[in-house]
Amino acid sequence: MAKLDSARHPEEAAADIIDIWSSVETALRSLMGGSALSGQPLIRELRSRELISLEQAHCLLELQAVRDRVEDTGYQPTQVDIATAREAYEALRAGLASQPAVAAPGGAPPGTTPTTPPGSDAASSTSSGAREPAAVYVPPPREEPRRRSAVLLGALLIILAILLVGGGVYWYQFRRGALPSDVQAAVALYDRGQPEAARAAFSRAARAHPTLALPHLYLARIARADGDFAGAGSELKIALEIEPNSAVALNELGAFFLARGTNWANEGRPDLATVDYNAARRNYVGALRLDPSDSSASGYLGCALVRLGRADEAESWFRRAGSGPWTACAAGGAAAPAPTPRSP
Repeated sequence: MAKLDSARHPEEAAADIIDIWSSVETALRSLMGGSALSGQPLIRELRSRELISLEQAHCLLELQAVRDRVEDTGYQPTQVDIATAREAYEALRAGLASQPAVAAPGGAPPGTTPTTPPGSDAASSTSSGAREPAAVYVPPPREEPRRRSAVLLGALLIILAILLVGGGVYWYQFRRGALPSDVQAAVALYDRGQPEAARAAFSRAARAHPTLALPHLYLARIARADGDFAGAGSELKIALEIEPNSAVALNELGAFFLARGTNWANEGRPDLATVDYNAARRNYVGALRLDPSDSSASGYLGCALVRLGRADEAESWFRRAGSGPWTACAAGGAAAPAPTPRSP
């Protein structure tokens, strides 16, 4: 950790991050008494055994995501990646210092071996003859470093989880005020109805913030509105590579297929339109699995079902979504306008 710095060669920084994650995995396996699992399966198993909290699991996934990115030889660690690893270490180190010491029964300090052997007359009785609890065996001092390492890791993960989860683990849960200023300026241009200026601003923001998917989602939306489905698809692919489990990104992908299906239908290609409508339906369902409260995904899922000839099923989704631009689909089917979901 002491070597990790943005001034180092990118390959050296990547190697440091990989080593840090490897050490974290080793410590996690020790919590289970040894295991052949790694990565997400290891995290899920620890969580299922309640050896780590939900917040700790989120934190571990974020750290693993950084490791996964730097394993690509074409990827150069960013200052955000390095800061994630460094802040995790510092927060966990501070968290361990606040952990209370646990004394052995009878008041013996932790890490000391009872001077009276368990089961002896002196251990089993007091001066009044009353029997006391048997002394509890404490591992010899040579084992303590491993135990302290496991406790340190757990405390660090808790603190880091508070920092990450409390502030918003996923990019799309960030409030506007937490976004970089250049991204905020690009969003303002889009909201004011200046798509060309917004396109240029989002393109610059995407280059400046390679780990932020939001500019690519807006670029995909602008391209879709222009009928540039190839460009929209390319931007969505990048966004989903950055944030594969984003409800908003899946919503945008559903909008892409719904709009392109409408375009195929208008060109007299119902076979291709049906394929895209089905793809839209699947992505809206995926978005709702991640965010059941997303009324936009519910409403446009109803649109996709209408265009697939499943109006009866669509009705329940329209009711769930409430009023919105998607209600035009209920009557018009394929004649309904292309969707405009909520702002990412």
